[in-house]
Amino acid sequence: MAKPSPLSWTLLFRKHKTTVLLMLPPNETLTSAKAELLKALNARGLKEMNGDTIPEDPTEIEFGVPVDKNELEKGWTRLDVEVPELAEGGAKKTKKNAGEVTLQGADIKDGQSIAFRFRKRSEDGSGKDELDLDLELEDPGWDVIVPSLDDEEPEY
Repeated sequence: MAKPSPLSWTLLFRKHKTTVLLMLPPNETLTSAKAELLKALNARGLKEMNGDTIPEDPTEIEFGVPVDKNELEKGWTRLDVEVPELAEGGAKKTKKNAGEVTLQGADIKDGQSIAFRFRKRSEDGSGKDELDLDLELEDPGWDVIVPSLDDEEPEY
């Protein structure tokens, strides 16, 4: 990654109670953004986050975008612009260059929160298909706790 410039975007990558702030240029590909996120997690010496093992391969990271950018509590939906690993056999030629989609091309904005999770691999290989089918508008699989400022005073 190039050094951050005044044109770099500040992105907040969220998982559970952890937020990783990265400065990335808008023309950074999603693939390289995943690699930078993994590099940042490894630099902190983390092996797991909230019970999920941190993968060694950045392709095992999935991004999610908020359903409503102004109300993160409404949930997250998968950022679905990349070709799955199983599509290398040519099954999905329509998205051949999707791995080179940039942050700007994926409609991500400066200062945006992006959820991330780690793909869980199953031994028989069927888990990936189930994960793709189960992803709906409000996917319960995104482990993001949004901090809130409660104005209520504690009752004694």
